[in-house]
Amino acid sequence: MAVTVPVGGDSRRLRGALGFAVLAAMAVHTYLKWRWGTLPELLWGCNVASFVIILGLFLDRPVLVGTGFLWHMAVGEPGYILGVLQTGQTTWISVLVHSLPTLAALLYLRRSGLPRLCPWLAFLLFVALVPLSHALTPPRLNVNFTHQRLEFLRSRFPGTWEYRGVFSAGMLGLLLLADLGFGAWLGRPAKVAGHGGAG
Repeated sequence: MAVTVPVGGDSRRLRGALGFAVLAAMAVHTYLKWRWGTLPELLWGCNVASFVIILGLFLDRPVLVGTGFLWHMAVGEPGYILGVLQTGQTTWISVLVHSLPTLAALLYLRRSGLPRLCPWLAFLLFVALVPLSHALTPPRLNVNFTHQRLEFLRSRFPGTWEYRGVFSAGMLGLLLLADLGFGAWLGRPAKVAGHGGAG
């Protein structure tokens, strides 16, 4: 199902309000990370995805909003929930930055539709973040699991390249599955002449 993207003041005001709300949450998140000495954790994929959503909202680019949204829904939120269940701990700001960007992206994508390119861009985001996280973050934080492998995969796939291949294939599979489901629900952007935001 193709979705026609509305144009006009209401749409711009909604985008602006959503963008500023997510930006404010991420600004507080960044400040607290700095105060707590964990600023490198901003390179976690879910945080980067939130900044991609902010950029997409301000530029009116569904492909950017959709990329961040799929990352959150397929990888970020399941990982966050699993972590909370395992540790029994979280913070109010973590709850906020794992819910508000996703909700803002969902509200936007209900109007625009979910571009088909999004899962592939989200996967490229993962590919780019792995070496960056390994080079720029301390091992103790294990950002994006680049310093310590996931035990349930490591025990079954002990080889370095074997592990990387399975981990990458799993990521891509989750993103494509999320795209299939949310694409069917939200629809795909219609090609509207003169509107560059359809992505």
